[in-house]
Amino acid sequence: MALKSVLVFLLFFVGCSQVLSSEGKCQSQSTSLATVADNIAMQYHQMGWFSGNLLITKDDEQVFSSSYGYQNIENKIKNSTQSRFNLGSIMKDFTKVLILQQVEAGKLKLSDKLVTFALGFEQAHADEITIEQLLNHCAGFADIFVAEYRQNQRAFDTLDKKLQLLVDWPLLFKPGTDHRYSNYGYVVLGVILEKVTGKSFEDLLTSNIFNPAGMSSTTFQPINSHKHQSIRYTYQYDNVLRRAGITEHPSPDGGMESTVEDVQRFYRALFYTDKLLTNSDPLNRKVFAMDGAHWGAYGGGLGVSAAVEVDLDNGYEIVVLANTDNLVAELVSGRILSFLNNSEYEPIRPLEKNYAYEYYKANGKKQFAKHFKQAYSDSGYTQFIGRIVNELGMELLKTESWAEAFDMFEYLIALFPDAPQVYDSLAFAYRSKGDSDKAKSTFSKSLAIDARFHSDYVSDNYGHNVTLK
Repeated sequence: MALKSVLVFLLFFVGCSQVLSSEGKCQSQSTSLATVADNIAMQYHQMGWFSGNLLITKDDEQVFSSSYGYQNIENKIKNSTQSRFNLGSIMKDFTKVLILQQVEAGKLKLSDKLVTFALGFEQAHADEITIEQLLNHCAGFADIFVAEYRQNQRAFDTLDKKLQLLVDWPLLFKPGTDHRYSNYGYVVLGVILEKVTGKSFEDLLTSNIFNPAGMSSTTFQPINSHKHQSIRYTYQYDNVLRRAGITEHPSPDGGMESTVEDVQRFYRALFYTDKLLTNSDPLNRKVFAMDGAHWGAYGGGLGVSAAVEVDLDNGYEIVVLANTDNLVAELVSGRILSFLNNSEYEPIRPLEKNYAYEYYKANGKKQFAKHFKQAYSDSGYTQFIGRIVNELGMELLKTESWAEAFDMFEYLIALFPDAPQVYDSLAFAYRSKGDSDKAKSTFSKSLAIDARFHSDYVSDNYGHNVTLK
C-alpha cells in the first residue's frame, strides 16, 4: 500500500459502481480505468500544470477521452478533441519509420556509414558512425542545444543550418562504445533521408506516413490560423502559465502538430498493420520492440509535452498531448499505465522547481540554504537537485526577480563549488542583469576549474577564448 494512494484505492471501487467479483476485483475495468485516468489528469490540471487532451483506446476502440484547460487562454478557447499540439521528440518515431521504409526499398542499410553521404564530418572516428548508431543515440554526437543554438533557435530554419552547428565538433566518445541522447543525430538522419530520396523531409512525412495512416489533422509545421491550433504555455515556478510562443523550427528530431486521435492512428498502423512498414519483417519488429510488452514515446520542450504508452500485451494505447510543459503528459500517461498494470500509481506531487520555490518563499534564504536539500529528499524527490535549482534560477531571471535568482545560483555554488557549470549559471545571471564585466570575471572561475569548458548559454564564453578540439 506504500505506493498506492488512498484516493486511487477508493476510486477503483467507486468506478466499478461497487460491483465486485468473487475475488474482490473490479468486474468493469474500463469504468474504473476511465475514472482513475480522469482523476489523475484532473489533479495535474488543478495544479495549473496540465492543459491538453487524453485518449485511451483498447483494441482500437475508445475507452476514455477528455480535454482539460485551454487551447488559447487569452481568448478563452477550451481544448477539444480536435486541438492540435506539438509532439516534440515523438517525431523521432516518425523519422525511424522513414529510415526503415528506405531500408525496405533497398536504398539504405542500417550498417551504412555516415561518411558514405559526404555531409562534411571529418572529426576523429566520424567515419565509423553508422545509421543504426544514429538511430540508437550511440554515434557520439553531442546534443543540439549548444550555446549558439540556445541564443536564437528560430534562426536555424533549415536542416542544413542545424547540421552545421556540430559538423566540426569532436565526438563525445568513439561510436558504438557509449550512449548519449542526441537530437542532433536525428537531424543528421533527416539530411540523409532527403539526400537518398530527393524529397524534402516534410514531403516524406506527408506521402509516406500521414496519408497512409489517415492522419488528416496532422501537419509538419504549426498553422497559426488553424482554428484548432493550440498556443504553447510554459508552467512557471509560481504555478502560473505564461505564453511561450514557438521557440524553434520542427525537424526530424522533434516537432509537428497533431491530435490525440491522429497519434493513436499512427501507432496503431505501425504496430498492427502493414500501412507504414511490413509488420512481419524481423528488423522492423526489432527496432520498434514489437515483440515486447510496451513501447513508450515522449516529447517535451518549452510549452510542449507529449506522451504515448503502447501496451502491446493488452492492446491499449494511451495518448496524452499538452500545450504546457515540464513533462506533464509523461507524468499523466505513466501513472495511468501503472494503474492499468498494477492497480496503483506513484503519488502526485508538485513539480520539483515549484516545490523548491514554495519552500524558499516559506522559509527564507538562510533556512533554504540550510535545510532545503534534506527537505527535498524527505519529500520523495529524486531528480538531481542541482538541475532543479538551476532551472528555478533561470526562470527567475526571465521575470527579472534578480535577488531570488542570485540566491539560487549562490546556493548552487555552495552545493557544488568544484563544478564549472555553477559559475557559468551565475555569470549568465550577471549578464542578464547587464553586468558584462562581472559575468566575464565569474566565468573565469569555470575556466579555472576546466580550461576547456564551454558555456551552455553564451557562444563566445563571455569574451574568453576556449579551444573545443
